[in-house]
Amino acid sequence: MSDDESTIQISKIAAAQRQLDAAIRMFFQREDELAIHTVAAAALQILRDVTKDRGDHFTSDVFREGILNFARQYVQGTLSPDKRAMAEGSSYITELAERICREGDNFDKRSIRVDISKKEEHELWLSETTVFLKHADRDPKGFLSVGRLDNERMLIGTCVAYVNLMNQQTPEIEAYHVFWRIKNGASINTEDEAQLLAEQLQSMGEAQRYARCAKFIRDAKAKKMK
Repeated sequence: MSDDESTIQISKIAAAQRQLDAAIRMFFQREDELAIHTVAAAALQILRDVTKDRGDHFTSDVFREGILNFARQYVQGTLSPDKRAMAEGSSYITELAERICREGDNFDKRSIRVDISKKEEHELWLSETTVFLKHADRDPKGFLSVGRLDNERMLIGTCVAYVNLMNQQTPEIEAYHVFWRIKNGASINTEDEAQLLAEQLQSMGEAQRYARCAKFIRDAKAKKMK
């Protein structure tokens, strides 16, 4: 609160977290895809700026986390046969896996080098949709193909960035992480309710997964309010 008690002040990271949580809830409730994209993109931009201000690189952090998870799954033997073959065909991944085994808890993920150019980052996150919405003055009569929206990729990237910055998850982020990993055949190493959620999602169709994740979020929030 400020000196004026009627004014609530929100930090940039808190704003990004609220936007991301709202976008995830809308995603699981199957709401308008363009609205989801707009809210998620706003959170993404804030987290990119905060990460840059701290001397880190947003896209490198996201890719580093993905590489680390892939290598850990290879170590745990939880990769699908095709992905395991991919890992074994990469000397970088097998050497990284050996380091993870050797160093254990002392392994520093910052040692994973990821080189992303500004052009590559621009193409990855500044989507056609973002450009269309941000620069309407350039082509006021233009149209956008809804099929070009990639909300799932934007949401997972934003989730990873938030967790890297804050080292914690909201119920929304936890649910989306589980949803993403189950959908993409990744292993789940979590505890309590989230592990149960993962086990349930594995036997469900996609429509049921959306509903179950939405319920997970509602239940988690209700539990916190007690």
